[in-house]
Amino acid sequence: MIYWIIASIALLTAVSVWIYKFYLPTFIKGKAQAILLSLLFPGGKEQQAEVMNVFHQLTNQRFNDEQILDYFVKIKGLQTLDLDIKANFWIKKYLLSPTDIKLNYFEQVKFYETFMNYPKSFGFTIKKNHKTETSETLFKNEVPGMFLKREYA
Repeated sequence: MIYWIIASIALLTAVSVWIYKFYLPTFIKGKAQAILLSLLFPGGKEQQAEVMNVFHQLTNQRFNDEQILDYFVKIKGLQTLDLDIKANFWIKKYLLSPTDIKLNYFEQVKFYETFMNYPKSFGFTIKKNHKTETSETLFKNEVPGMFLKREYA
């Protein structure tokens, strides 16, 4: 009888670890990317294809579309999405996880030079957050407080 209890506890632990390590990140990525893609690509698939083509040129075709999309959504999501507003748990969890690819220094510089003013530089409009009372934009326009010059009395 004790062996059955120990075996069931070991099996339950193994299944829990498998779910936490393999299934949960896939589930989080699916839920968060669906929301973030609609926010970051208001122009739809044509805007996404344009960004992918530019990114492929920057990296010299080293990565596939899924890896590029993951990198772009995480980096631009963290840069532009205001996480201080009531954001979805899945979005925060996804954005704060590491990216699938690592760019070298020169590719990162090209990435930031190209996509610094995205989506304004691509000629698409920014969606507004209609879930909050003030209907403020989801993209930050101001400089974060830690970068402002502080003057003391």
